[in-house]
Amino acid sequence: MSRCKKCNIEVLDETDKCPLCHQVLEKDGVAQHNMYPNVRIATRRFRLASDCLLFVSIVAETIMLYINYLADSHFWWSFIVGLILIYVNVTLRLAIMGRSGYQFKIISLTFIAVVLLVGIDFLTGYKGWSVNYIFPAGIILVDIGILVLMAVNRRNWQSYMMLQIFMILLGLISLILVAVGVIDFPYFAVAAFGVSFFIFLGTVIIGDQRARTELKRRFHL
Repeated sequence: MSRCKKCNIEVLDETDKCPLCHQVLEKDGVAQHNMYPNVRIATRRFRLASDCLLFVSIVAETIMLYINYLADSHFWWSFIVGLILIYVNVTLRLAIMGRSGYQFKIISLTFIAVVLLVGIDFLTGYKGWSVNYIFPAGIILVDIGILVLMAVNRRNWQSYMMLQIFMILLGLISLILVAVGVIDFPYFAVAAFGVSFFIFLGTVIIGDQRARTELKRRFHL
């Protein structure tokens, strides 16, 4: 334990200087453990686990590619496993170890999951289920997640409006895919755009002045 004579306070952690006046503290000879968690040790452990998982994934994918090649199969199932392993590794590094905000993580992981499923659809002969159902469903799921986050973070609900606008843009992309014939089951795509649009519209109307202020601040109006 340490004491600052100038401020007449006791400091319980292992720092050498007073947090108030920054003078050197005097030790009283009593051993004191650091009361704060060592973040660096936890980060190193996560990084080591992530690196080990990456190494195991590379070895496993290499073995499966070789087995797939020896089997002389026309169906390259090993690529599907590889895509799943990539998603697991990206999720671990981005969601757990990444320093970016959770809004960016939600968008990134959802987008990567959709791309993964589209890739699986192509590898299995492309029947269109990924763009007809998975892509619009991903938009709707993120919209539901936005509503949950707004309900939990009531004091700062307006901060999710830019994410709502981004989801509207994704909904527009799904409608464009319908127009060009890539999506041949339009109902999910229309529903995805509708959910995104009406959530944003409801936020603007119900949010009133706070919502308009947030939009002006974001777009520098």
